[in-house]
Amino acid sequence: MTIIEVRNDARLRLAGYLLAASDWPEYEQTVKAYKAHRTADAAHKFFAAASGHVAVQAARALVGRGEGLSTLYGHALNGTWPAAISAADFQSAAKVADFEAESKGEWDLAETESKEVMTRADLGQYLDELFGAQTRQLVFVPNLVFPGRQSVATSSASEVVVALHPPIAWGTSHPWKYNERPDEVLAKLSEALARALFEAAAPAELKPYGEVFALAAATLFLRQSEGDAAGDQFMVMEKKTRGLKNLPAVVMMLEPILADCRAGKYKGLADYAGRLQF
Repeated sequence: MTIIEVRNDARLRLAGYLLAASDWPEYEQTVKAYKAHRTADAAHKFFAAASGHVAVQAARALVGRGEGLSTLYGHALNGTWPAAISAADFQSAAKVADFEAESKGEWDLAETESKEVMTRADLGQYLDELFGAQTRQLVFVPNLVFPGRQSVATSSASEVVVALHPPIAWGTSHPWKYNERPDEVLAKLSEALARALFEAAAPAELKPYGEVFALAAATLFLRQSEGDAAGDQFMVMEKKTRGLKNLPAVVMMLEPILADCRAGKYKGLADYAGRLQF
C-alpha cells in the first residue's frame, strides 16, 4: 500500500528561490492578486539583489507564464540543471544558506502542519485503488515561496512529487496554515497527484483530459475524506472557475469505475480506460 511521504526538500526550495529573485512574484499578481506567504515575501526581498544573476534570468525564461514550472522543479529534484541555470553559483552568490537559516522555523512548521493534514484520510490507498499499486514513492512537499498560487508536480525515476502552497486566504491576509484548511490541501494534493498519475499511464488519446479526470478524482476523494458537502462544493467551484461544464458528468462516470476498482474488477487505469468518456 502506498504511503504518501511528507517532507521538506532543499532542492525544491532552491527552485522557489530562483523564482523569488525574478519578477515572477509580480507576474503572479498580474494574473490574479493574492497575499503571498510571509516567507515568500521575505524571500523576494532577500534575493532581490540577485535578480540579475544569469541563473535567475534563465530560470525565469524557462518558466514563462507557468508552462515551464514542472521542468524547473524537475531539474531541481533530479539535479539536472542545464548549463544556463548555474544553480550552485546562485546559491553562493545569493547567500541561500543565510536565508535557509533565517526561515528554517517556518519550513519546519509547514512540514508538521502538512503531516497533520495527511492523518485525516488515506490518500495513498485511494490512489492505489484508482491507479493500481505504485512503483514510485508519492511525495508531498510544502512550498512557502513560489509559485504561490498553483501546485507543481514533477518526478524522478523513484518519486512523483507535488510541491504545494498553503491555502490562499481572503483579501490582504496571509495564507492559512496547512492544517487550518485541510479540505483545501487534500483537494489540491489529490488533484495534482491524480493528474500526474493519469498523464503517466493514460493512452495518448486520453491524455488531454487529465485536468477534468483529476478534478473528478479529487471530488470523490473529498466526499470520502471530508464528506459529501465538501466534495460537492469543490466540484461546483472548480466547474465554475475552470469552465469545465462536463465535470459533474465525469464525476458520475468515475464513481462506479472506482467502485469496480475497489471490488477487484480492475487493477489500474489500463483496465478501465475503455470506459472513460469525456
